[in-house]
Amino acid sequence: MAALPPLATKEQLEDWLQVPRGSAPGNTVNLALDIASDMVRREAKTTFTVRTTTAVRRAEDGVIRLAGPVQSVGAVVVDGVTLTEGPDWELEGDGIRLGHRFRWCARARVTWTHGWPVVPMEVVGLVLDVTARACVNPKNLRQESTGQRSVTFASETLATSLADVEKDKLARYRPVLSPTSRWR
Repeated sequence: MAALPPLATKEQLEDWLQVPRGSAPGNTVNLALDIASDMVRREAKTTFTVRTTTAVRRAEDGVIRLAGPVQSVGAVVVDGVTLTEGPDWELEGDGIRLGHRFRWCARARVTWTHGWPVVPMEVVGLVLDVTARACVNPKNLRQESTGQRSVTFASETLATSLADVEKDKLARYRPVLSPTSRWR
């Protein structure tokens, strides 16, 4: 599988840091953007790209939950029968509601296209924050003094790691395929 592109660009980082275009060291910034993007994707458990998936999904109470955001559904197959949109199933948000004839089924093979055609700006901002921390303070210093000049960094030295508040923000992008528990 080919490497995914970073979720933000060098130019966006330069704008974020308010430095002149072309002044950021290319190799360092590209590596930091790749690392930050990978960390964000892993925490969110999504690639922030559009892709097509075919998988067998469980139906609960006549609803099949899909990883989203769902862009389109190509096929829904139950016991070898391809269902028809409208009479047999309807797309509701990031799930498929089966029609009365098929509410009994436990599993269906579904092909659907899902993901983000454009990376959400909140995610771009998180990647830029993590990258900026790594590039502006690569030695993870709390404070630095040289002669009469002293710099104290405003945040804890997180460098290329995600803060708890950033992890909380990414939680909304994690796929939710089914409830975590059910009482029967």
